[in-house]
Amino acid sequence: MAGRLIDGVWTREGDILASEDGHYRRQETDFRNWISAESGAKFAPEAGRYHLYVSYACPWAHRTLIMRSLKGLEHAISVSPVSPVVNLDGWEFSDANGGFPDHLSGKEYLHEIYTRADPTYTGRVSVPVLWGKKLNTIVSNESAEIARM
Repeated sequence: MAGRLIDGVWTREGDILASEDGHYRRQETDFRNWISAESGAKFAPEAGRYHLYVSYACPWAHRTLIMRSLKGLEHAISVSPVSPVVNLDGWEFSDANGGFPDHLSGKEYLHEIYTRADPTYTGRVSVPVLWGKKLNTIVSNESAEIARM
């Protein structure tokens, strides 16, 4: 990655991906909410309520697209792909380089989606992101959990 958010401000300072012993340590995802049909659930299943931010270049994001297709949810969950190349400002929404504009919120960079959900967020900005349109926040950025939901 080209940078990260620190207290809601994008910095081009790179991620620290390796520990002192040289092993790769992936940062835990920070948004771990769940869509549930239980009465009173904050995130209830509802067609048109959720939006998926992905990169076609990311295998973790790609598996959420596969599950969306296998479950026939294309009509229920909209998608915004970022450009497949991460630049110094992170994942970008652009017509260039095989990407697309963000038709949901009109943002230029994915880190703006993260700070929309949490203005003081500190951490990596990764795909996929499952966005809740009704509450205007990130439901989850954990690919395995998004695929299970």
